[in-house]
Amino acid sequence: MQADSSFRLSAALLAAALACGLWALWPVAFPAPRVPTVAHTKLPMAPPITAPTAAPEYPATASIAPLISGQLNLNTATQEQLESLPKVGPAMAARIVAGRPYRSLQDLDAVKGVGPSLMTTLSPLVTF
Repeated sequence: MQADSSFRLSAALLAAALACGLWALWPVAFPAPRVPTVAHTKLPMAPPITAPTAAPEYPATASIAPLISGQLNLNTATQEQLESLPKVGPAMAARIVAGRPYRSLQDLDAVKGVGPSLMTTLSPLVTF
């Protein structure tokens, strides 16, 4: 009986030692997931946006005629030519056509949706 109880005790001690050994190997067998780190990089400052000082001149070829070249006359321009101006979409072009005739930038400023930003952008590109 003595031998049987000492055998059970040594088996229990061996099982406990094995369990502790396996527990110590847990981080090696099942490593923790790596958490990504975030690196913050400062971006360079963008140069200030300036309005064009002169209307661009585009050359015409035998097969291609640009929609606009130089300053665009608001009183004679087609809807497509008006839409090719920066910040002018189909609705704004239709309102510009409906507000004709124009004699100055103040007349253009009376059109709904035309504000200081659009006036600054369009002033070197249009004529009356």
